[in-house]
Amino acid sequence: MVRIRSGWLVAVALISLGASACKKDENKDKPAEKTTDQKTPEKAAPADTPKPAAIAPGANGDDLSLLPVDSEIVMGLNFGQLQQSALWKEYAPKFMDKAAPGIAKFKAACGFDPMDAVKSVSLGMKNLAGKPDGVVVIHGMEKSKVMGACLDKFKEVAAKEGSQVSVDGDIVNIKDKSGTPSAFTFVNDTTIVGVVGANGTKDGVKQAAAGTSALKTSQAFVEMYNKISTGDSLWLLINGSSKIFDKMAGMGVKPKALFGSLNVTDGLTVDFRMRLDTPDQATQLANMGKSQAAGAKQYFDRLDIVNDGSDLHVTLAMSPQKLKQLAAQFGGMLQQMGGMGGGMGGP
Repeated sequence: MVRIRSGWLVAVALISLGASACKKDENKDKPAEKTTDQKTPEKAAPADTPKPAAIAPGANGDDLSLLPVDSEIVMGLNFGQLQQSALWKEYAPKFMDKAAPGIAKFKAACGFDPMDAVKSVSLGMKNLAGKPDGVVVIHGMEKSKVMGACLDKFKEVAAKEGSQVSVDGDIVNIKDKSGTPSAFTFVNDTTIVGVVGANGTKDGVKQAAAGTSALKTSQAFVEMYNKISTGDSLWLLINGSSKIFDKMAGMGVKPKALFGSLNVTDGLTVDFRMRLDTPDQATQLANMGKSQAAGAKQYFDRLDIVNDGSDLHVTLAMSPQKLKQLAAQFGGMLQQMGGMGGGMGGP
């Protein structure tokens, strides 16, 4: 659905080479009109002045001041929490293989492990169907350790990989070997704001850091955001206008948004919602989901599919034992499929 190279984190947070692949959301919320008192006439607010939205306290809330309001996908990763989980410690080596070379080069140049430094990441992206464009906010990296000698050494590493790294005041500009630009700056001692794509420039970073077009001004986004457990390992919200939902529209389902979270500890819990046009649509999908999920309940400790107003609400939980059971079964199926493919494609 959405592919984000591990190099993106290394590119902006770790001054490495990758870029993200994401898509575009063209829906922008209209600001609410300001009413006036009949007895005391009051000048109406300009049409382009957004109405402030109330954000529930919690992880990542401040990042909404930095992510663009026209993002198609918004996502957060609580990396510090994830790294402490039993599942991460067991399965992370398999998933981190591709990122390992870049991390090793960074450690050699800068003398510390960036994976230990990064605590959380939030991003807002658009143009998923074309060239990626968006903003990422990264917490945990120390400015004093990254800027200066560390950056100077890593410029040489980047150059060998075909990337260009330059520094303009407090702004670091990067152009990878494909020509994709990105830039980042520190907004405080431990927070990076980075921009990738057409706006991955000095001016683009300054605008992002100023929060001139921030998600916190969108009442529609904040209403859904407040329903998400943003303290979980991973949370996301995808705008229904995204082209990634086009296939679903062909099946008669066109969600207005998909949002929720996934939490990894010693087990796995998922809490996701699909927002539809009407409660009737949510009820129909919930009933369909219940019937289709009946045969899969053996893999879950909990699996609930209900409608909550116009939302299809799915919650599930899996113990380590259930996860291993599921992984073993699907792993065997994938091996069989691979064997079949080799037989059909071989000489």
